Amino acid sequence: METLGEHDPWYCPTCNKKVRLLAVHLKRFSYNRCWRDKLDTLVDFPIRDLNISEFVCDPKAGPYVYDLIAVSNHKGGIAGGHYVAYGKDKMDGKWYYFYDSVSSVSEDQIVTEAAYVLFYQHREEESPSKLDRSDSPG
Repeated sequence: METLGEHDPWYCPTCNKKVRLLAVHLKRFSYNRCWRDKLDTLVDFPIRDLNISEFVCDPKAGPYVYDLIAVSNHKGGIAGGHYVAYGKDKMDGKWYYFYDSVSSVSEDQIVTEAAYVLFYQHREEESPSKLDRSDSPG
């Protein structure tokens, strides 16, 4: 197991830059002295525009806006289950469901009561050339 701390961040092997990801773990298992339970409460999380500026030490250093890129889901109960995932392809912008095979899904299927870990990517400010794709072929 590799533990990354403040002084040993992970860098992208392709571009050698820090990867600006945010992982949000939703508490899905409840334990107390006499009882264990799987929590299936629907958490309505944003797919786009998660702004965490109010939770950081220096909000003016932002913007701190993130977009969802993947969701790990736990299907089943406290005694067992299966992990499945939704992921967004950065090339075609479409969402896919991974459950022993891969299938295309619509964005409105992503938020479910099985969501367990949410993966957000920091939104980089787009350059004007990236925003205007009308003059590109295809």
